[in-house]
Amino acid sequence: MQRSRARLADISRGAVAAPPHLPVQGVLALFQRDPDLLSVVIEEEGDFRGCVNRKELLTLLSRPFAMELYAKKPVLTLMQDLKGKRIVLPPELDVDEAAVQLLSLDPTLQTEALALVDDRRCRGIVSVSDLMMTVAERQKELLGALDRLSSRLREEVALGMKIQQDLLPPPDYRFGSLTVGAGIATCSEIGGDFFDYFSAGDNILGMVIADVSGHGVQAGMVTTAAKASLHTLVSLGVTTPSGLLAGMNRAILATARRTLLMTGLIACVDLGRGVITFANAGHNYPLLLRREAARAELLDTESGFPLGFDREACYPETSSAFAPGDLLFLYTDGLVESTPPGGEELGYDRLEELLVRGRELPVGRMHDYLMSAVAGFTGGGALEDDVTTLAARFET
Repeated sequence: MQRSRARLADISRGAVAAPPHLPVQGVLALFQRDPDLLSVVIEEEGDFRGCVNRKELLTLLSRPFAMELYAKKPVLTLMQDLKGKRIVLPPELDVDEAAVQLLSLDPTLQTEALALVDDRRCRGIVSVSDLMMTVAERQKELLGALDRLSSRLREEVALGMKIQQDLLPPPDYRFGSLTVGAGIATCSEIGGDFFDYFSAGDNILGMVIADVSGHGVQAGMVTTAAKASLHTLVSLGVTTPSGLLAGMNRAILATARRTLLMTGLIACVDLGRGVITFANAGHNYPLLLRREAARAELLDTESGFPLGFDREACYPETSSAFAPGDLLFLYTDGLVESTPPGGEELGYDRLEELLVRGRELPVGRMHDYLMSAVAGFTGGGALEDDVTTLAARFET
């Protein structure tokens, strides 16, 4: 099946140009007159010299004394002082390839707009949001074509499910004296939950669990974007829970454009110091079962907005002691919201009781143990939401 080629030129907007000697206050006036204007192209005798994006200009001029310093200077001086990365792409580039190049150059998606330049001439401006939405719409278009081919639909969906499953790490994992067991039970062929692990330094393991507000192909696309941005950020040296959630938030905003949100929690276990550091994006609070404790402890981590809601969202970090014999448990809301017909939800109290009762189980069996308990509680009906669990034990 072949899709028509979509070029950056097809989704571009006309460029608003200004000469390099125009004062900064003149460029600011252009943005003030047109609230939809994302970027002003700087041209000299028709040659492209660069561009100034709305966000970076307003951010710079909001600093103390910046207006007095820059207002009457030529815009070329401002461009030399701005530290932002300039991303320029050819207008004939395919939108899918453009998205790949953009993420490789700016994995945290700080860029608002791209200039399309060919033969030293600016041919237009492309909004990063428009680019990401076009890529997403092309994926939906592909799904529609598959739907028309009913004889192959099941095979293609099954393949998509396998690809998504293949993107997950092994459910059983060991990192030094830390053993990890995880699992996912989906309520549809392609789910909106995911979990992952990553090295965050010597003797430090990072763990992530997340849940998209939806199911099916679009939710699966968001989880894939989140996972890709996570590993790109880690490869660039971003390993703090707050920094990773902030970068994933920008990637999901650009991909889903606020149509879907994702809750998520990242926990970094420092085995040398015996400390867990959390950052929470609107996700369920983790549970900690300390050695020989009679009850599980619900860790009241400070939480930020879900991913994909607010570009400027912050994700404060919270720390807790983690000693040999302790068990950390992460989960998605499908677990505590499991409900029998006409009954009440499983809830946190029952979940804590189940954890205490199964505390001696190997962490690799914890997911199956809990799903069996959920089936007994709900009467074995179909899941209404995806359920993901992740248990980590500090072995003695």
